[in-house]
Amino acid sequence: MQGTGINIARLFNGYLNVPFALTATIGNSLVLGAIWKTPSLHCASNVLMFNLALSDLGVGLIGQPLAVLEQVGLLKESQIFQIIAGGFAAVSLFTVTFIGVDRFLAVKLHMRYNEFVTIKRSVFAVVVIWVGSICAMFGIFLSRPRFSGVFEIAVCLTTLPCLFINIFVYQKLYQVCRFHHVKIQDQMTFQQDSSLYQRAINEARFRKSLKTLFFIVLAFTLCYFPFICVNVATVTGKFNCLLKTIFNFSFTLTFVNSSVNPALLIFQLTELRLAIKRILKQSCGRQQETGALQTEITQSESYADN
Repeated sequence: MQGTGINIARLFNGYLNVPFALTATIGNSLVLGAIWKTPSLHCASNVLMFNLALSDLGVGLIGQPLAVLEQVGLLKESQIFQIIAGGFAAVSLFTVTFIGVDRFLAVKLHMRYNEFVTIKRSVFAVVVIWVGSICAMFGIFLSRPRFSGVFEIAVCLTTLPCLFINIFVYQKLYQVCRFHHVKIQDQMTFQQDSSLYQRAINEARFRKSLKTLFFIVLAFTLCYFPFICVNVATVTGKFNCLLKTIFNFSFTLTFVNSSVNPALLIFQLTELRLAIKRILKQSCGRQQETGALQTEITQSESYADN
């Protein structure tokens, strides 16, 4: 009876990945296309956003379909699946952390930010993230036969520090943002200056990006914290059937984060949302033109036959 319940839970968990795989693939494809085709979005901070969408797309296209096949029994449970899924999750995790650090540098460096944080350096950071994640996952794969629980220990040693860094960075950013907001409001009360209005506009933009970061970190925390807890329990206790089932569901919850991230970016970033709308309109326009052309060709052929 217990075995039947576990099998039902595995099947349910597997099919649960299907809709989230679709939303992750569609949502992140839209974000990638919008950033790629919009020159005004080509900046250092959006390189990290692009990489986040790319890793999340990998989860939706590769990680979750493999999870579905494994959970429903069409794919034999193997370490390769965990390597691939864990690699994409690691890239997403480190990218979220780098985005927080990027916003922190924007505050600390202020006028020198654009000089210090360039597109080339952001691309280099992205390459380091991918190479580091791939090397780490293969290292875990090679050491697993000799050391039990190495995957779970690695998850705890990487995810927990990133979580604390994100919380610390956001707290500092919030304090700085509150300080500048009060300062600008006090100055605008006593003097009317165009530079102050420009500073107020810049501050509003930064506060919106900070709000986006907050939601990303919140989603990351909610989706990854259960997985961290399960891995801690796995390392410290006995890995039984119940814990295995909870592990699978918590792993699926980390995949859900790849569907939440593009939704947050699209709804929070106005320029990105407008770029996606423009691309969709252009795509629909081309499809209508193609359909009209095909209709004309069909009509011409029918007239020729008559």
